[in-house]
Amino acid sequence: MSTLKVITEWVRIELYCRDAYKRLASMTDNPYARSLFLWLSQACGSHAQYLKKALEILGWQFPQELSKPKKPSRLQSRQYGCDVEEVYWTAKEYLTLEEEMKKTYTVLSTQIDDPKARDILDQMVKEEEDHYRELSQLVQVFEQTYTNLKEEPSQEIVEVS
Repeated sequence: MSTLKVITEWVRIELYCRDAYKRLASMTDNPYARSLFLWLSQACGSHAQYLKKALEILGWQFPQELSKPKKPSRLQSRQYGCDVEEVYWTAKEYLTLEEEMKKTYTVLSTQIDDPKARDILDQMVKEEEDHYRELSQLVQVFEQTYTNLKEEPSQEIVEVS
């Protein structure tokens, strides 16, 4: 996949994460978790804009018809018994996604010749490291607080017609 297509794909994933983190914030009454999810939501929205800016620097305009958020295919659909379970397991799953973002932006940075676009991606790599660290700490807090969350919820079976 070309660098431009990869960047476009990740704009859409960042937009999805922006909405997902905002939804998680609304599901918890824990002030620490809520503020972290809102911060991550805002950061994902900013990252989508940064990626669009990188595309512009590279001489490509982001097509408006592609501005719809896209759920990453690696995210599982599951059934949860309560909001605490959903917040915990979703946060845990998003740790993997934050790590993937960091790796993707690192690779993209090495593929781009323009120093301004590369600087944007390098800054995003640093921010993704922060996101991973903060989200990891939240997951640890949940694990220490709710010891029964160790069992993974069942995956929802979705029939495709």
